Parts: sequence; structure tokens; C-alpha cells
Amino acid sequence: MPLWVFEVLCVPVLALAIGVSARRAGVRAFAIDYALLAVAGWLGEASSIAWYRYYGYAEGWHARVLTVPLLVPLVWPLVILSAREVRDALFPGVDPLRGALAATVLVIADASMVEVLAVRAGLWSWAEGGHLGVPLLGIVAWGWFAGAADLAMSRFRGRARWLVVPAALALAHALIIASWWACLRWVLRGDLGWGSSVGLAVLGVLATWVALRCRRAGHLIPFEVALPRIVAAALFVVLFVVTAPGDVALLAHVTCIALPYFAASMLSRRGSVGAQGRPLDPQQA
Repeated sequence: MPLWVFEVLCVPVLALAIGVSARRAGVRAFAIDYALLAVAGWLGEASSIAWYRYYGYAEGWHARVLTVPLLVPLVWPLVILSAREVRDALFPGVDPLRGALAATVLVIADASMVEVLAVRAGLWSWAEGGHLGVPLLGIVAWGWFAGAADLAMSRFRGRARWLVVPAALALAHALIIASWWACLRWVLRGDLGWGSSVGLAVLGVLATWVALRCRRAGHLIPFEVALPRIVAAALFVVLFVVTAPGDVALLAHVTCIALPYFAASMLSRRGSVGAQGRPLDPQQA
């Protein structure tokens, strides 16, 4: 798929996600959070490229702001806000620290699928290999940013909301540097081969088990939360079909990420929600 075609297809997906999210959260509140996360996302991308020199975008991207394609910081707020909605649906009432951890894990899962498919399609590349061409730090780092942003958003309200930007950036970079020097500089570097796919499969089974536990407790991902995610995922599925339809490892990765979400959503019939929002007995569904 030519890069410009991917960029064009991203526009209606982005518009749909923004429209659905703004309607659900309220236009003013959504606009503020979206703008803050977009600025933080652009600064995070630009500073990471400049400081770490660990990855870079393909030459064919249009509408760049310095080294960062404009589409990237426009998409990042939706990834984080969507993860927060999924977290709130599956783990209602969780405290801010554990909530930030849940958001981190969710974004790591989402980013992992985007990373492996985008790298295979040549949208960007990393300085060294790892899991399907992506170093583990390259996946984990975006989770650090999301968790830092979520924690800052839970802390700063009203006029202090703008502090989300510097707080998210500072904490994200601190976590990236700490995880690099404490662990990922020394282990699990280079091409990880099938070992990383086996590890992902184990994590996928564990995540599906957690999703089913949430389902039994009546905590499901509402359709309106799942819809923009489904459309966005479909775009990357098309990218997969066009660029690497026979790659078993990529297919296994996508499957491991998709199954827990399917198990926790209202899309599957078993344990669906009744007219009054109460979970139906599995025997009645």
C-alpha cells in the first residue's frame, strides 16, 4: 500500500473517532484533553527522535511538523483517551495509580500491533530489531507515555490542566530512561525470533482470562467505545493483508491482541447486556 493511500484512509478513521469521542465526553472537555495530548504527543515524538535517535519515519510522509508527521500527534490523543474508556469500563472505580498502570498495559497492547504492522509496511523503522522488527523499548515507551499522561490527567484539573503536557513528558522520559538502563539495555535486544511470539501467546492467554473475569463481573466494553477501535483496527488489518498476508508471526500477533478485546466487548453474544444495561445470564444470552 502506498504511504499516501494509508494517510488518506487515516483521515475518515480519525474523523469518526473524534466525532464519537467528542459526542460521548462533551465537546469542550474532549477538545481540551485532545489538544493537550496532541501537543504532548508531538513534543514526545520530536524529543524522542532527537534525543535517542532510535527510530525515524519514512520519507514519504506528508504534512510534517519538523521530524514528525502531523497525523501522528493527531492520532495519539485518541489512543490514550480510548484506552482510558476501556479501562473505566473494565475496571470501574480503580484508583489513579492502578488506573494509570491499566492504561499503560492497554496502550502497550495497542501500540504493539500498530508497531509490528507499520514497521513491516515501511511506515517507520527502528535502529535495531526485536519482536518482528521492533525493539521492546519501542513498544513499552508508548505505554509509559500513555500512563504518564493518564496520571497527569487524573491529577490536574481546571486551570492547572495545561500542566498535563510538561508532567506527561517529564514522567514518560524518566520511565523510558529508567527502563533502558535498568533492563532493556542489557537483555532482550536484537532479533528475538519465535521466542517473543511464544511469550506474546502466553500474555494473550492471560489477558483473555482477565477479560473473561471482567465479563463475568458484568464489566464489558460498550459498543460505542469499541466502534472507533474496530474501524482503526480494520485499517491496520488492511495494511497487513496488503503488505504481509502470509506472515504467520504477524497474524499470530494480531490474534493475540484481538482476542482479549473481543472477549471483553459486547460484540460477542455470550454474556451480552440486556435492555436495562444489566448483564444477562449466559444461559439466556
